[in-house]
Amino acid sequence: MHFRSIVLLLSLLGVAAACDSSLSPGPRVDLVSSTRYNTIDRRLTRTADTLAVKMYAQAQGSPLHRLTISAEYVPVPEPIIYNDQFEVDDPPRRTLVYLDSTLAPGSDSLALVHVLSSRTTSGLEVWRYSATDEENRTGSRSFRLRYARPDTLLNYHNYTVPMQAPGAFGRRSFLALREGLVFPKFSVHSLAQNQALIDLVYLPNPTTGAPTLVTPLDATLGLKWSTRRATVIRRTSLNSTTFGNTTDFTTTFNQGTDFTPLTSTGPLTKGQVIAFQTPAPNSRYGIILVEDILTTGSRAVVLQVRVAK
Repeated sequence: MHFRSIVLLLSLLGVAAACDSSLSPGPRVDLVSSTRYNTIDRRLTRTADTLAVKMYAQAQGSPLHRLTISAEYVPVPEPIIYNDQFEVDDPPRRTLVYLDSTLAPGSDSLALVHVLSSRTTSGLEVWRYSATDEENRTGSRSFRLRYARPDTLLNYHNYTVPMQAPGAFGRRSFLALREGLVFPKFSVHSLAQNQALIDLVYLPNPTTGAPTLVTPLDATLGLKWSTRRATVIRRTSLNSTTFGNTTDFTTTFNQGTDFTPLTSTGPLTKGQVIAFQTPAPNSRYGIILVEDILTTGSRAVVLQVRVAK
């Protein structure tokens, strides 16, 4: 009887294992390592650092169906004052999906290069790359990035970030001012959660190619998003020297003058300073310095941003 019980138990365990999808092989996902591509946990030393990742996924018995890229931010990516808003032992967290794409039927493998911009606030971000097959089995790889700012208790958040001219796959042309995150078009094309964060968009002049910044409400963009943030931008008399001495962003905004049209800066110039007000709720004032305009290689504008916490 004892022997038969053991045999029966082993048989039942075998059936359970066969029915448990978590024990079945799913898609193989790897991150390719090289001097350019990141695969490991890292401690970063600057805001909005740029990293490149190459993901490779291969089907295992069932065609690939879906590809996702996400980042979990701990604490949330918004600028915060630690002791006033939450207990340090239990920080709020937020996950943003950067890519959620259905693949062509019958896909056996794929390779994707993803260039990302890291957080501008102190904390941890966990980047996860996942592939799901037609049997709903998922394989994934991830890594962690940590960044510690020396000025967390300032009453404003500051960072420097490049915005790239739209064009090739993955160009980061969409900016969320409060979070300091820049998104490529594929992250805002159909993801409403990300669309609702965007304050400014890099839009080249159609004739001269000169860089301009526009808000999501600008008619030239023709966006059909369900939520378009009504961020307000104004011209100021500040320059690159007085920018560094300015901390009263509300007064600077109120003393600014409207652009024509209201939603576009027109052609940008190096050293120009723009004031802004993000929409309610959680409306914030801030200023932007056009630190540099890059015209060789990938066209971009480098912005210094200060936004009130």
